[in-house]
Amino acid sequence: MTNKPEKLKGYQLAGRKIVMYPDLNFTGRLFGGQLMSWIDEVLAAAAMNLMGTKNIVTKKFGEIVFDAPGLLGDVVEIWYRPVKEGVTSLSMDCRVVVGRGEPSMPEQISSSTVVYVALDDEGLPSPWSKGD
Repeated sequence: MTNKPEKLKGYQLAGRKIVMYPDLNFTGRLFGGQLMSWIDEVLAAAAMNLMGTKNIVTKKFGEIVFDAPGLLGDVVEIWYRPVKEGVTSLSMDCRVVVGRGEPSMPEQISSSTVVYVALDDEGLPSPWSKGD
């Protein structure tokens, strides 16, 4: 996808993954747990950048909705936007799309909200300040 679709205005691209055979479940569709792992991996990297620290943990996955299946060979794009900045936490809205058919109209296959918490050296929640 070359241009950002209207439904992703305000979102940033966190990463892309290609659906390959090991990512499929027994019905030949992208395994939901694999997609959640990809979401957590790329959003954590974005959160580290925004929070200015690598010392973070995933606090919460909000309701994750699987709108459509990911299929073998799909290029999955994971988009995010910060929705709430707490003293120790950052909540991010996530949309996952694949480019099927019309390039300017990607199909959303999933959405969720993920919360990350910054930690101090003892592993306790710690205030964070904006990174890049």
